Amino acid sequence: MKRKRLAFIIPSLKAGGAERVVTTLTNQFINDFDIVIVVLYKCTPFYNLNTNIKVVFCKDVYNSTPSFIQSITNHLQLINTCRKLIAKEKSDIIIGFTTIANIYSVLVGKQLKKPSIISERIHPQFGSISSFWVKVRKLVYPKTDALVIQTKDIKNYFTKIIKAEKVHIINNPLAEELAEQRNLNATKNNHIICVGRLEPQKNQELLIRAFANIERSNYKLLLIGDGNKKEAYKSLVQELNLKESIDFIGNVKDISKYYNTAKIFVLPSNYEGFPNALIEAMYYGLPCIATNCPSGPSEIINDGENGFLIPVNDQLHLEKKLSLLIHNTDLQIQFKEKAIESTTIFEAEFIANKWKELIYKVL
Repeated sequence: MKRKRLAFIIPSLKAGGAERVVTTLTNQFINDFDIVIVVLYKCTPFYNLNTNIKVVFCKDVYNSTPSFIQSITNHLQLINTCRKLIAKEKSDIIIGFTTIANIYSVLVGKQLKKPSIISERIHPQFGSISSFWVKVRKLVYPKTDALVIQTKDIKNYFTKIIKAEKVHIINNPLAEELAEQRNLNATKNNHIICVGRLEPQKNQELLIRAFANIERSNYKLLLIGDGNKKEAYKSLVQELNLKESIDFIGNVKDISKYYNTAKIFVLPSNYEGFPNALIEAMYYGLPCIATNCPSGPSEIINDGENGFLIPVNDQLHLEKKLSLLIHNTDLQIQFKEKAIESTTIFEAEFIANKWKELIYKVL
């Protein structure tokens, strides 16, 4: 059978959840399909891509403050460029990741008479897109062949505007290299880690303030990631006299080093789509505390069995659970074993096979 050709559309291949998922899936798919990733804005890919995966860019620079006319013109140019690139590649199907790229994917698919699969990466009620794009999404999404989401909560949202049979729950995959680099017998440091962009959505401020209020027992907090709240968080750390106890690590390629050697993981988010970092940490056997935010954590953690769920933005609850985990090594061991058990369903090959089934079905 002739190899099918897949075209992915994504705004960027920098560090981030959607970018990691696209990288993991395309690395899994390359033995079965020819693949091109159409990236809206030029960047250096953060994660390791198989050399047989073709990457093409639509534009060199992103204009963050365009006028309304410039914005519309820019979107039309990007859609046109995506169409030309995908037509040149003779792709059989178009797969979008994140809202704007999804809209482009459906529109380009209709222009080229190609099927499309689109994938939302965050709970749509809490996304940062404007009301204009919410309206466009409602008009365009029903015309796709399939929508992939990660949780029941997100499915319930979208089945109000899209036929239920088009909406498919497929969880995010664990990156293959993370599975290879996992060392469950590594020496542990007294480290609590939080992995995610330093932005209001991830709410690291809650964790910083909770950490300031507990008996820390020589534990250090490592904030792994970058973002526009970095300087504000650094000022807060200074104000709370925690400079010696909290480190800002920035974006790292070898995240396994931190998963292998930390003792506790915290996800303090206000909202998520499906938190990659949480399943990664649990796969590495880290005892985890996560907010019961929309959406994802409650479908991964059974509270008190393989981790703790706390109410969103509840500092007192976080302080209690952090203190409990720091001072109870038996509980750490219990959570470790149960967390590893519950995350085998996220291994890359298993998730990639679910995607392949859907791709062949749509084709």
